[in-house]
Amino acid sequence: MVIRGDNTVTAAGVASYYEEASELISADLSGLHFGYWQGLPAGSSMADASRRMTELMIDKVAITAGQRMLDIGCGTGQPAVELARVSGAEVVGIDLSPRHVRLANELADAESENDQVRFRLADVMDLPFEPESFDRAWMLESFFHMPDQSEVIRQIARVLRPGGRLVIANLVLRIPLNDEQDSALANLWKMGHVAALLPLANYSDLMAASGLVLDELLDISNDCIRPTFQAIRDLHAARRRAEAEKLDAPVELQDDMTAGMDLFSSTPEIGFAIIVASKPL
Repeated sequence: MVIRGDNTVTAAGVASYYEEASELISADLSGLHFGYWQGLPAGSSMADASRRMTELMIDKVAITAGQRMLDIGCGTGQPAVELARVSGAEVVGIDLSPRHVRLANELADAESENDQVRFRLADVMDLPFEPESFDRAWMLESFFHMPDQSEVIRQIARVLRPGGRLVIANLVLRIPLNDEQDSALANLWKMGHVAALLPLANYSDLMAASGLVLDELLDISNDCIRPTFQAIRDLHAARRRAEAEKLDAPVELQDDMTAGMDLFSSTPEIGFAIIVASKPL
């Protein structure tokens, strides 16, 4: 299995990165995540496309009232709260960032009832939950931060009930990178704390090794990466023109993130996919 990324990434480093960059990322991604632009009319916003991605993930996870879901790498909680609202399911979110957990719980307090959605500090590499305690799990743009992805899937498989489902929205390699390309991208891996990217062809074996079955592999790169990065660039330009309020993020970090977007956009081997797997009955 050919894995590309920075194998020095640690949980502490990822947490520190989001403590520093979360305000900038939230502003760029309208508080949400990458966008899914398929079928959206011309002139749609980053917020529109991010909501569209949430809708796609909710459709794929297929959870209902009375079931329980684990959100791994929950960020500031918007997708989890929306899923709970439309499905009636109970949602538990975990994240490495204390700031994210605080903001997510504030959102849950404001928009959900009866502790239907709660968030806590936890590491997916050591999930603090009983075996077979969740019906569903998802990861939205957090899996690529995790160096030992096989162990991550084993941990999730342990807490899923038979018949449970896992849905991942993740950066992937559409085709493998050669060593020269990987070397050219080394600074990008380090800057974005990208620990591991797998070729799409490897996901079936990754799931099978932990007792899960790959049900669907949906490459949405063309409707995700380029339009998302273009929308973020437009937001940056609008902020500069309007001299909007200063973001609490170093100028160097903003410049580095812009350079990273340019490099991603010019590397067609890097894509974005939705991965759906299930635990056999």
